[in-house]
Amino acid sequence: MKKKVIVSTSVFVLIVGLIILLSFTAFSLKGVEVDFRTSHPNIAVTDEEIVESGDFAKGGSVFFHGKKEYIEKIENSHPYINVINIETVFPSKFVVHIAERQEIYAVAFDEGVYICDEEFRVLKIESSYLSTQSNAMLLYLQENPQATYKEGDYLELGYMPEIYQALFECNRTLGEQIELIESITLSSEFNNALQKNENVATLKLFSGQTIKIVNTKNNLVKKVKLMLDVFSQLFNYIGKTLSTEQGEVILTDQHLKICTIVINNYLHPDKINDVYFDIKLN
Repeated sequence: MKKKVIVSTSVFVLIVGLIILLSFTAFSLKGVEVDFRTSHPNIAVTDEEIVESGDFAKGGSVFFHGKKEYIEKIENSHPYINVINIETVFPSKFVVHIAERQEIYAVAFDEGVYICDEEFRVLKIESSYLSTQSNAMLLYLQENPQATYKEGDYLELGYMPEIYQALFECNRTLGEQIELIESITLSSEFNNALQKNENVATLKLFSGQTIKIVNTKNNLVKKVKLMLDVFSQLFNYIGKTLSTEQGEVILTDQHLKICTIVINNYLHPDKINDVYFDIKLN
C-alpha cells in the first residue's frame, strides 16, 4: 500500500513537472503583434515602438504575464492609444488590440485648451484654439481646471453632463456633433421656484442658434432628443406668433436664425419626467 502511494505521488509530481516545463517552453512568449481596430491618423508611432513601450517579458509563460501592467505602460507612453485588450494566441503570441481615442472636447483653461476624449483623458495641449466643423467641440467649464495636467492625464472635473453620450444615443455620430456644435458652456442658475441652483449646458451652434439645456441631471437624453427635433423643424415656425415680454412677435426667418431654444422639464411632481421647449428671441 505504501509503495502504491509513493508511485502515485511520483507520477503526480512528474506530470506537474512536465506541465510546468511545457508552460515555460512550448508556451513561452515569443512574439507580440499589434492590431488596430479603428483608423488611427493621430497615432504616428510604429507597431514596433508600441510593443517596445509595453516592455513585454519575452520567454516567460503566456499563462503568467501581467497584462494589466503592459496595458498601462502602453497607454501611458501614447495618449491617443486605447488598448481594448491583449489577446493570447496559443501557443506563444500576444496580440494587442488597439483603438484610437477620439478628440471630442477642447477644454478651455487659463493658458490654452486640453484636447480630450469622452473620458477627459488629455490627448494633447494647445496654446490657442479655433473651433471649426472638423475639430473637437470647445468646452467652457464653470471654473477652469486649477491643476496643471500633461498629456495622458485625466482631468478631475467632478460632475459633467454627458452631452456627447446623449447625442450618440440619439443617433448623432461624433462627426455630426462636431459639425453642429461650436461650443458648450457649463454653468449653474438659481431656480426661484425650487430655491436651488440647477446645472445648465449652453450649446452655441454653427448655424447661429443657441440651445440652453436646463437641469442637465434630469432626463438629459430626452432633452437632447427634443432639442434635435425642435432644431430640425425650427423654420416651420416662420409666421407663428410668439409671446414675449415686449408683446407678440410674428416669427421671421431672421428671428429663428439667431434665437435661443430653451429645453427644460416641468416642475410639477407628476410631470417631472416630461420635457418642453421655449423659443427665446435674442
